[in-house]
Amino acid sequence: MTGLDLRIATLNISGGEKTFEEFPHDTQKSRKEALRILIKKLGANLLCLQEVSQHVNADGVKYSLMEEINHAGGYDYSYFGETLSMETHMQVKKDVMVTGIFNDWWNWSKGNSIHAKFPFARLGDPQYPGIPRNIPLFQPVSYEGTRDTDPRFAVIGRLKVPPYPFVITVHLSTLVGERPPRAVPEIVEQSRQMRMRQIQRLLDLIRKHILESNQPLILAGDFNATRNEPCISERLLSEHDFQHLTPENEGPTHPALGQPIDHIFFYPKDRLIDYSCQIAVGDLSRRASDHLPVVADIQIK
Repeated sequence: MTGLDLRIATLNISGGEKTFEEFPHDTQKSRKEALRILIKKLGANLLCLQEVSQHVNADGVKYSLMEEINHAGGYDYSYFGETLSMETHMQVKKDVMVTGIFNDWWNWSKGNSIHAKFPFARLGDPQYPGIPRNIPLFQPVSYEGTRDTDPRFAVIGRLKVPPYPFVITVHLSTLVGERPPRAVPEIVEQSRQMRMRQIQRLLDLIRKHILESNQPLILAGDFNATRNEPCISERLLSEHDFQHLTPENEGPTHPALGQPIDHIFFYPKDRLIDYSCQIAVGDLSRRASDHLPVVADIQIK
């Protein structure tokens, strides 16, 4: 049976505009250019990103990484799902928002995005063109300018090419005090419970229309969880039998942990013909973000 071949990449671009060490002095290239070069080099026809940022200046001109990413990767179709913005969440403890106020920005926002070389379809009827949707997984009572109160969303779309796979990108919670070397056990457990609830909300969302209907699904993003954490090992792998696209090369995707926290999953297993997966390790990846991309080539039916 002929299947659909896809190259999928997921990357948390860490805001995309933070300053860091430049390239070797003879090149003097910025981190943003490193990101553009990396996206082109990855060659994915389906790209899932987290922490994409954009702002609108006092003259109403939008400066968006979306346009640069689309140009770099040759993407004709893309969608930005806002998770955080000055308009909705203005907080004096958030430095970029304070900077935005005194730079006369009308708005600044950050979120998840999907970029594709195929058109998007309606979620309910893939014969028609459509757009992805942005679904909340966690919304705090009040935003306090810290990662502990960051809203968390999932962007869900569908590709308008047989077998019309759904694609979801996520960025799950992590709390201050969770990571080594000063990890606090109570906060580690609280973080795990938050991610468990967020995955459960996602599963509740897709249960009837994707899981029980045996529809092909690509789930990718920054889970802030290693594969052996219950939100993955229990909810996704054991209870719902997702296929984890396991990288052939071992290693972390973020320096805070020794195992990957960025993942790609596929459902259902019997519609996955074949796959290969790699963590894109290298100097270019490290210059583009504090996360490393995960890239998978899949064939599905």
